Amino acid sequence: MRKWILALAAMTLLAGACAQKTPPAANGSPSSSGEKNQTAAQCVDEYKADLFAPETLTIGTGNPAYKPWYGGKSEAGSEWKSGDFTGDPHSGEGFESAFAYALAEEMGFSEDQVQWAAVTFNKSTAPGPKDFDFSMQQISILPKREETVDFSAGYFDVNQALIANEGSPAIGVTTLAGLKDLKLGAPLGTTSLQAIEELVQPTQEPGAYPNLDLALKDLKNGQLDGVVVDFPTAFYGYADTVVGQFPNIGGEQEQFGLAFETGSTLVECANIAIEKLRDDGTLDALKNEWLEVDASVPTFS
Repeated sequence: MRKWILALAAMTLLAGACAQKTPPAANGSPSSSGEKNQTAAQCVDEYKADLFAPETLTIGTGNPAYKPWYGGKSEAGSEWKSGDFTGDPHSGEGFESAFAYALAEEMGFSEDQVQWAAVTFNKSTAPGPKDFDFSMQQISILPKREETVDFSAGYFDVNQALIANEGSPAIGVTTLAGLKDLKLGAPLGTTSLQAIEELVQPTQEPGAYPNLDLALKDLKNGQLDGVVVDFPTAFYGYADTVVGQFPNIGGEQEQFGLAFETGSTLVECANIAIEKLRDDGTLDALKNEWLEVDASVPTFS
């Protein structure tokens, strides 16, 4: 009888252990909790204590926020910098701004519960605590960055492109070798700069800039032969010509992801929302509405 009681107790403990919820996996991996039908809003409700601010989705992005990812114009007195190539994340215009509000809705937040925080690009992927729930500013998912932040599933496939102004020796170049002796530039810490360094391997030190504005200024002044930007960005008046696009760095498709503080439980919730927006066609609809590209632009060989 004693043996039977001990065996029953052991089985009870085992059943209890199996019933415990598995915590969300890092780096965008789906949870193994078995709650396959859980909505993003239900997920957030479960982990709402982990939000940076109560009942608020705080999203970090760059200031200035560039078109075509952010549209509209900053209102008078707004902290968001305005210019010919910039937008306001609050506008709901531009691919990432529109995506952010669609994502927030799936996660159970109304428009007035979305708070935007100005965050430099490098701060988005720096290690340590974050003063936002996630950052969204065309951040490519890279192994090196995964050492310091957790990423959501990818929400946009992208590659890099070279833009130049009339008279630049870059115009007409069709090969990576043909770019080697040119003075090229890109924002610091981006895959645009990585494309120059790893794919072109230039003979001149590339220009590395704190932001795109300064790179474009040097392009306009003739200090650069070309600037590398994300392919969709290349078609919005930043320069006279889109010279060409680059092959994938390391042969891997580049993807944008949301960057979270390491260990964030909200990664799981964002992934559920991203999957829903992909499956119901929302992501494709937003791409068609806000992004213009020309598939005929050649790829450097």
